[in-house]
Amino acid sequence: MKSQISPLRLVPSLHQELNVKTVDVLGLSVAALRRTELTQLLDRTLQHDTRGWMSYVNIRAVNLANEIPWFKVFLNESIVAYCDGMGVRLGAMFLRERIPERIVMTDWLLDVCELAQRTGRIIYFLGSTKSIVSKTVLVLRNLFPNLAVGGYHNGYVDSSEISRVISDINSSGAEILVVGMGMPLQERWILDHWGDLNVKIALNAGSCFDYIAGAKKRCPRFVGNLGLEWLYRFIQEPLRLWRRYLIGNPKFVLLCLREAFRRSSQRIG
Repeated sequence: MKSQISPLRLVPSLHQELNVKTVDVLGLSVAALRRTELTQLLDRTLQHDTRGWMSYVNIRAVNLANEIPWFKVFLNESIVAYCDGMGVRLGAMFLRERIPERIVMTDWLLDVCELAQRTGRIIYFLGSTKSIVSKTVLVLRNLFPNLAVGGYHNGYVDSSEISRVISDINSSGAEILVVGMGMPLQERWILDHWGDLNVKIALNAGSCFDYIAGAKKRCPRFVGNLGLEWLYRFIQEPLRLWRRYLIGNPKFVLLCLREAFRRSSQRIG
């Protein structure tokens, strides 16, 4: 492993300037931010001499964080860990915490690209298959004609290619690296190679390249707002996702119940 958990955090003045509030969701510090505020946070971070990663948190992330110690530390050492799932938002409400909205990475990436285009930031895309990541870049370039794309590469990088890919990222001058390899592979990749990268901000992106490229169908917004995106995705890919949702979701609920009981006992005590 090339890098330990990064000690680089937002400088205190930036924390105070942005007034970033976090809530505790089963041991994870999740930012209570709206989508516009998250974009402002990214913008201000890029303007400061700060490096780090921004991470999304959904039910799968919470479950993995309670199983894999380094993953939990990775999320809590993020510049910001934001809510990317209605389940986490509802879980926070159950724990008497408030997260104003869920921020879907597939949607937020469009805001990131708009910001990059407006401010002249160079962005690099890493993940998925060669055809999907290239189609993603094509779609984004059509939406944002002046977007500075430093380059892109598929996410199937073997050991013989790592040095070349990192060199390509660094030579591109990219300040923003978007990594879409699925969780927790993308977080492990960022962590292992952070010390060799020159980018300022890394964003984990999950499967959003698949949705932007049109390889997978987006969940209707009203279904997602009802907290049923998991069911929509499960119906599409039952063999791949059955364990994540049919086991993972009840596990998350049980963890929330246990934590709510613990907090209630403390208040009574």
